[in-house]
Amino acid sequence: NNLWHRKHRDLLTCLDIRLRTVVLETYLGSWSQVNFAKFFVLNARVLESMTFHVEASLYDEEFLAEQCTKLQLGNKASRDAQFHFTTGTSLEGVWETKHLSDLNLDDPFLCSC
Repeated sequence: NNLWHRKHRDLLTCLDIRLRTVVLETYLGSWSQVNFAKFFVLNARVLESMTFHVEASLYDEEFLAEQCTKLQLGNKASRDAQFHFTTGTSLEGVWETKHLSDLNLDDPFLCSC
């Protein structure tokens, strides 16, 4: 059902996604969020950790089981990837940034291999 994925299938076979950590804030499991996250699950070959910050009212065994199926966690591209679902958020650090110089300026796409 993902038209973009089908249209650019050849691009994805040659694109090497080198993200090691992905954090999704305010994850609700909506169709668009699932497809976005699933893209990294199925294509990021060096992914080490993916964290989903879930609203507390949604967080239960049924929700987790449903997300594992929808995200196709069993078909992950990185054999070492770990997936974490939590009700906490890490937005606090965003509000502590007072000046542009406080931000990390390292290039996340720089390949060190």
